[in-house]
Amino acid sequence: MNVRTGFLIALLLSFGARANGGGFSKLPSSARAVTLGGSLISFTDDPNVLFYNPAAIGPMHSLSISTSYTRLFPGVTDDRLFYVSGSAVANLGFAGNLGIGVKAFSSNSWKENELVGTYALQLFDFLSVGGSAKMLYWSAPAPAGLLAVPEDPISTVTFSFDVGALTQIRNVFPDNDLQVGIFFGDITRPTIAKNGSGDGALDLRMSLGATYISRVYDYAVTAHYTVAGETRHLGVGAEITAMKTSVLDQAVELTVRAGAGGLQASAHQADLNGGLGIRVADVVLDYAYAYQTQLLYIEGTHHITLRYTF
Repeated sequence: MNVRTGFLIALLLSFGARANGGGFSKLPSSARAVTLGGSLISFTDDPNVLFYNPAAIGPMHSLSISTSYTRLFPGVTDDRLFYVSGSAVANLGFAGNLGIGVKAFSSNSWKENELVGTYALQLFDFLSVGGSAKMLYWSAPAPAGLLAVPEDPISTVTFSFDVGALTQIRNVFPDNDLQVGIFFGDITRPTIAKNGSGDGALDLRMSLGATYISRVYDYAVTAHYTVAGETRHLGVGAEITAMKTSVLDQAVELTVRAGAGGLQASAHQADLNGGLGIRVADVVLDYAYAYQTQLLYIEGTHHITLRYTF
Protein backbone atom coordinates (compact mmCIF):
# COMPACT_ATOMS: atom_id res chain seq x y z
CA MET A 1 0.00 0.00 0.00
CA ASN A 2 1.55 3.31 -1.05
CA VAL A 3 1.39 6.61 0.81
CA ARG A 4 -1.56 7.96 -1.19
CA THR A 5 -3.72 4.90 -0.53
CA GLY A 6 -2.80 5.00 3.14
CA PHE A 7 -3.80 8.65 3.28
CA LEU A 8 -7.18 7.93 1.67
CA ILE A 9 -7.92 5.08 4.07
CA ALA A 10 -6.95 7.21 7.07
CA LEU A 11 -9.05 10.12 5.81
CA LEU A 12 -12.14 8.03 5.14
CA LEU A 13 -11.83 6.12 8.38
CA SER A 14 -11.45 9.39 10.27
CA PHE A 15 -14.49 10.82 8.49
CA GLY A 16 -16.61 7.75 9.22
CA ALA A 17 -15.60 7.52 12.86
CA ARG A 18 -16.01 11.23 13.60
CA ALA A 19 -19.04 11.99 11.47
CA ASN A 20 -21.04 8.86 11.91
CA GLY A 21 -19.47 6.79 14.67
CA GLY A 22 -18.36 3.69 12.83
CA GLY A 23 -15.90 3.99 9.98
CA PHE A 24 -16.47 2.79 6.43
CA SER A 25 -19.70 0.95 7.19
CA LYS A 26 -21.38 4.35 7.61
CA LEU A 27 -20.67 5.47 4.06
CA PRO A 28 -23.85 6.03 1.99
CA SER A 29 -25.64 2.74 1.37
CA SER A 30 -27.18 3.50 -2.02
CA ALA A 31 -26.68 5.68 -5.08
CA ARG A 32 -29.89 7.54 -4.35
CA ALA A 33 -28.75 8.37 -0.81
CA VAL A 34 -25.48 9.75 -2.21
CA THR A 35 -27.19 12.18 -4.56
CA LEU A 36 -29.62 13.33 -1.87
CA GLY A 37 -26.90 14.59 0.45
CA GLY A 38 -25.97 11.25 2.02
CA SER A 39 -29.18 10.23 3.78
CA LEU A 40 -32.69 8.85 3.25
CA ILE A 41 -33.87 9.58 6.79
CA SER A 42 -37.19 11.10 5.69
CA PHE A 43 -38.00 8.89 2.66
CA THR A 44 -40.40 5.93 2.69
CA ASP A 45 -40.25 4.40 -0.80
CA ASP A 46 -36.85 2.69 -0.78
CA PRO A 47 -35.66 -0.38 1.19
CA ASN A 48 -32.33 1.35 1.87
CA VAL A 49 -34.08 3.72 4.29
CA LEU A 50 -33.58 1.08 7.01
CA PHE A 51 -29.91 2.09 7.23
CA TYR A 52 -30.89 5.71 7.98
CA ASN A 53 -34.14 5.54 9.92
CA PRO A 54 -35.74 2.21 10.91
CA ALA A 55 -39.17 3.87 11.21
CA ALA A 56 -39.09 4.83 7.52
CA ILE A 57 -39.89 1.28 6.41
CA GLY A 58 -43.22 1.45 8.32
CA PRO A 59 -45.31 2.94 5.47
CA MET A 60 -44.06 0.43 2.86
CA HIS A 61 -46.82 -1.93 1.67
CA SER A 62 -45.01 -4.53 -0.45
CA LEU A 63 -41.86 -6.60 -0.62
CA SER A 64 -38.92 -4.52 -1.82
CA ILE A 65 -35.26 -5.48 -2.30
CA SER A 66 -32.10 -3.61 -3.25
CA THR A 67 -28.41 -4.18 -3.85
CA SER A 68 -25.62 -1.62 -4.29
CA TYR A 69 -21.98 -1.46 -5.33
CA THR A 70 -19.58 1.44 -4.80
CA ARG A 71 -16.11 1.78 -6.31
CA LEU A 72 -14.05 4.23 -4.27
CA PHE A 73 -11.39 6.31 -6.03
CA PRO A 74 -10.81 4.39 -9.29
CA GLY A 75 -7.47 6.20 -9.70
CA VAL A 76 -5.97 4.19 -6.84
CA THR A 77 -4.28 1.23 -8.51
CA ASP A 78 -2.49 -0.60 -5.67
CA ASP A 79 -5.67 -1.39 -3.76
CA ARG A 80 -9.27 -2.03 -4.73
CA LEU A 81 -11.37 0.10 -2.42
CA PHE A 82 -15.03 -0.86 -2.66
CA TYR A 83 -18.08 -1.65 -0.60
CA VAL A 84 -21.37 -3.43 -1.23
CA SER A 85 -24.74 -3.40 0.48
CA GLY A 86 -28.09 -5.11 0.26
CA SER A 87 -31.48 -4.57 1.86
CA ALA A 88 -34.96 -6.05 1.85
CA VAL A 89 -38.25 -4.99 3.44
CA ALA A 90 -41.37 -7.17 3.83
CA ASN A 91 -44.83 -6.00 4.83
CA LEU A 92 -46.55 -8.10 7.52
CA GLY A 93 -49.90 -6.33 7.38
CA PHE A 94 -51.22 -5.17 10.75
CA ALA A 95 -48.12 -6.68 12.44
CA GLY A 96 -45.82 -4.08 10.90
CA ASN A 97 -42.80 -4.36 8.61
CA LEU A 98 -39.56 -6.31 8.84
CA GLY A 99 -36.31 -5.36 7.17
CA ILE A 100 -32.82 -6.78 6.85
CA GLY A 101 -29.67 -5.10 5.61
CA VAL A 102 -26.04 -6.06 5.05
CA LYS A 103 -22.99 -3.96 4.25
CA ALA A 104 -19.38 -4.89 3.59
CA PHE A 105 -16.29 -2.77 2.96
CA SER A 106 -13.04 -4.27 1.71
CA SER A 107 -9.47 -3.09 1.20
CA ASN A 108 -6.06 -4.72 1.56
CA SER A 109 -5.63 -3.33 5.06
CA TRP A 110 -9.13 -2.97 6.54
CA LYS A 111 -12.47 -4.78 6.33
CA GLU A 112 -15.86 -4.01 7.84
CA ASN A 113 -19.17 -5.87 7.82
CA GLU A 114 -22.55 -4.93 9.22
CA LEU A 115 -25.74 -6.95 9.60
CA VAL A 116 -28.96 -5.05 10.41
CA GLY A 117 -32.36 -6.35 11.48
CA THR A 118 -35.18 -3.77 11.51
CA TYR A 119 -38.77 -3.68 12.69
CA ALA A 120 -41.21 -0.80 12.20
CA LEU A 121 -44.86 -0.22 12.92
CA GLN A 122 -47.16 2.43 11.48
CA LEU A 123 -49.11 3.51 14.56
CA PHE A 124 -51.32 6.01 12.74
CA ASP A 125 -51.65 7.21 9.16
CA PHE A 126 -49.21 9.99 10.00
CA LEU A 127 -46.75 8.32 12.41
CA SER A 128 -44.34 5.35 12.22
CA VAL A 129 -41.80 4.15 14.78
CA GLY A 130 -39.06 1.56 14.45
CA GLY A 131 -35.81 0.10 15.72
CA SER A 132 -32.79 -1.81 14.45
CA ALA A 133 -30.40 -4.30 16.02
CA LYS A 134 -26.95 -4.40 14.42
CA MET A 135 -23.93 -6.68 14.46
CA LEU A 136 -20.70 -4.92 13.50
CA TYR A 137 -17.44 -6.61 12.55
CA TRP A 138 -14.02 -5.03 11.94
CA SER A 139 -10.78 -6.76 10.95
CA ALA A 140 -7.26 -5.85 9.85
CA PRO A 141 -4.38 -8.19 8.96
CA ALA A 142 -1.05 -8.15 10.74
CA PRO A 143 1.35 -5.52 9.29
CA ALA A 144 3.48 -6.86 6.46
CA GLY A 145 6.72 -5.70 4.89
CA LEU A 146 10.38 -5.32 5.82
CA LEU A 147 9.78 -2.21 7.94
CA ALA A 148 6.50 -3.35 9.52
CA VAL A 149 6.24 -3.34 13.31
CA PRO A 150 5.19 -6.82 14.48
CA GLU A 151 1.59 -6.74 15.67
CA ASP A 152 -1.25 -9.22 15.94
CA PRO A 153 -4.13 -9.00 13.43
CA ILE A 154 -7.26 -7.21 14.63
CA SER A 155 -10.71 -8.78 14.71
CA THR A 156 -13.60 -7.27 16.66
CA VAL A 157 -17.35 -7.98 16.86
CA THR A 158 -19.80 -5.73 18.65
CA PHE A 159 -23.54 -5.03 18.74
CA SER A 160 -25.52 -1.82 18.60
CA PHE A 161 -29.06 -0.46 18.32
CA ASP A 162 -30.86 2.32 16.43
CA VAL A 163 -34.32 3.83 16.91
CA GLY A 164 -36.31 6.33 14.88
CA ALA A 165 -39.66 7.92 14.13
CA LEU A 166 -41.24 9.37 11.01
CA THR A 167 -44.29 11.55 10.48
CA GLN A 168 -46.10 12.16 7.19
CA ILE A 169 -48.18 15.28 6.72
CA ARG A 170 -50.39 14.69 3.72
CA ASN A 171 -51.56 17.60 1.57
CA VAL A 172 -49.69 20.28 3.49
CA PHE A 173 -50.60 22.02 0.25
CA PRO A 174 -52.93 20.33 -2.28
CA ASP A 175 -51.09 17.24 -3.62
CA ASN A 176 -47.94 18.20 -1.73
CA ASP A 177 -46.65 16.24 1.26
CA LEU A 178 -44.12 16.82 4.01
CA GLN A 179 -42.22 13.97 5.68
CA VAL A 180 -40.07 14.46 8.79
CA GLY A 181 -37.79 11.81 10.29
CA ILE A 182 -35.77 11.66 13.49
CA PHE A 183 -33.09 9.06 14.19
CA PHE A 184 -30.88 8.00 17.09
CA GLY A 185 -28.06 5.63 16.13
CA ASP A 186 -25.71 3.48 18.22
CA ILE A 187 -27.65 4.45 21.32
CA THR A 188 -25.78 1.96 23.52
CA ARG A 189 -22.42 3.40 22.39
CA PRO A 190 -20.64 0.04 21.99
CA THR A 191 -16.87 0.01 21.70
CA ILE A 192 -14.98 -1.25 18.68
CA ALA A 193 -11.74 -1.57 20.67
CA LYS A 194 -10.53 -5.16 21.03
CA ASN A 195 -9.79 -4.62 24.73
CA GLY A 196 -13.18 -2.98 25.37
CA SER A 197 -11.66 0.45 25.97
CA GLY A 198 -14.02 3.39 26.08
CA ASP A 199 -11.67 5.20 23.71
CA GLY A 200 -13.17 3.07 20.93
CA ALA A 201 -16.80 3.78 21.81
CA LEU A 202 -19.05 4.75 18.90
CA ASP A 203 -20.58 8.19 19.09
CA LEU A 204 -24.31 8.52 19.59
CA ARG A 205 -25.72 9.78 16.30
CA MET A 206 -28.73 12.06 16.21
CA SER A 207 -30.27 13.03 12.86
CA LEU A 208 -33.22 15.15 11.84
CA GLY A 209 -34.42 15.27 8.25
CA ALA A 210 -37.31 16.65 6.22
CA THR A 211 -38.52 15.99 2.67
CA TYR A 212 -41.00 18.05 0.70
CA ILE A 213 -42.73 16.00 -2.02
CA SER A 214 -44.77 17.43 -4.87
CA ARG A 215 -47.08 14.85 -6.41
CA VAL A 216 -48.19 17.45 -8.96
CA TYR A 217 -44.77 18.13 -10.49
CA ASP A 218 -43.05 14.88 -9.43
CA TYR A 219 -40.16 16.31 -7.44
CA ALA A 220 -38.75 16.04 -3.92
CA VAL A 221 -36.46 18.36 -1.96
CA THR A 222 -34.74 17.08 1.17
CA ALA A 223 -32.36 18.19 3.91
CA HIS A 224 -30.92 16.48 6.96
CA TYR A 225 -28.68 17.44 9.87
CA THR A 226 -26.60 14.98 11.89
CA VAL A 227 -24.80 15.40 15.20
CA ALA A 228 -22.25 12.77 16.28
CA GLY A 229 -19.91 13.65 19.11
CA GLU A 230 -18.27 16.95 18.20
CA THR A 231 -19.11 16.63 14.51
CA ARG A 232 -21.98 18.32 12.66
CA HIS A 233 -23.00 17.27 9.15
CA LEU A 234 -25.49 18.95 6.82
CA GLY A 235 -26.79 17.37 3.63
CA VAL A 236 -29.23 18.62 0.99
CA GLY A 237 -30.57 17.18 -2.24
CA ALA A 238 -33.34 17.16 -4.81
CA GLU A 239 -34.80 14.79 -7.37
CA ILE A 240 -37.26 15.37 -10.19
CA THR A 241 -38.91 13.02 -12.66
CA ALA A 242 -37.67 14.39 -15.96
CA MET A 243 -39.44 11.98 -18.31
CA LYS A 244 -42.33 9.53 -18.32
CA THR A 245 -43.08 7.28 -21.25
CA SER A 246 -43.98 3.71 -22.17
CA VAL A 247 -41.89 1.06 -23.95
CA LEU A 248 -43.46 -2.26 -24.94
CA ASP A 249 -46.38 -1.50 -22.65
CA GLN A 250 -44.01 -1.00 -19.70
CA ALA A 251 -43.93 2.31 -17.84
CA VAL A 252 -40.52 4.02 -18.05
CA GLU A 253 -39.38 6.97 -15.92
CA LEU A 254 -36.16 8.99 -15.79
CA THR A 255 -35.33 10.77 -12.52
CA VAL A 256 -32.52 13.33 -12.22
CA ARG A 257 -30.87 14.01 -8.86
CA ALA A 258 -28.30 16.37 -7.36
CA GLY A 259 -27.11 17.17 -3.87
CA ALA A 260 -24.27 18.16 -1.57
CA GLY A 261 -23.08 17.63 1.97
CA GLY A 262 -20.40 18.81 4.32
CA LEU A 263 -18.94 18.76 7.80
CA GLN A 264 -19.16 21.86 9.92
CA ALA A 265 -15.63 21.69 11.31
CA SER A 266 -12.32 23.51 11.14
CA ALA A 267 -11.04 20.86 8.71
CA HIS A 268 -13.98 21.21 6.35
CA GLN A 269 -14.91 18.17 4.26
CA ALA A 270 -17.59 18.39 1.61
CA ASP A 271 -18.91 16.58 -1.44
CA LEU A 272 -20.87 17.42 -4.57
CA ASN A 273 -23.06 14.71 -6.04
CA GLY A 274 -25.11 14.06 -9.12
CA GLY A 275 -26.92 11.11 -10.62
CA LEU A 276 -30.04 9.64 -12.12
CA GLY A 277 -32.51 6.82 -11.78
CA ILE A 278 -34.18 4.79 -14.54
CA ARG A 279 -37.38 2.93 -13.69
CA VAL A 280 -38.78 0.25 -16.01
CA ALA A 281 -41.99 -1.20 -14.56
CA ASP A 282 -41.00 -2.26 -11.02
CA VAL A 283 -37.22 -2.24 -11.55
CA VAL A 284 -35.10 0.83 -10.75
CA LEU A 285 -31.44 1.35 -11.66
CA ASP A 286 -29.78 4.25 -9.81
CA TYR A 287 -26.37 5.78 -10.51
CA ALA A 288 -24.47 8.45 -8.57
CA TYR A 289 -21.13 10.19 -8.91
CA ALA A 290 -19.66 11.79 -5.78
CA TYR A 291 -16.78 14.25 -5.82
CA GLN A 292 -14.89 14.97 -2.59
CA THR A 293 -13.93 18.65 -2.72
CA GLN A 294 -10.95 18.23 -0.37
CA LEU A 295 -9.32 15.53 -2.55
CA LEU A 296 -8.24 17.67 -5.48
CA TYR A 297 -6.13 15.12 -7.35
CA ILE A 298 -8.23 12.00 -6.79
CA GLU A 299 -11.09 10.82 -8.97
CA GLY A 300 -14.58 10.76 -7.50
CA THR A 301 -16.54 7.66 -6.57
CA HIS A 302 -19.14 5.74 -8.55
CA HIS A 303 -22.26 4.23 -6.95
CA ILE A 304 -24.72 1.82 -8.58
CA THR A 305 -27.95 0.51 -7.02
CA LEU A 306 -30.55 -1.90 -8.34
CA ARG A 307 -34.01 -1.91 -6.68
CA TYR A 308 -37.06 -4.07 -7.26
CA THR A 309 -40.58 -3.91 -5.80
CA PHE A 310 -42.79 -6.96 -6.01
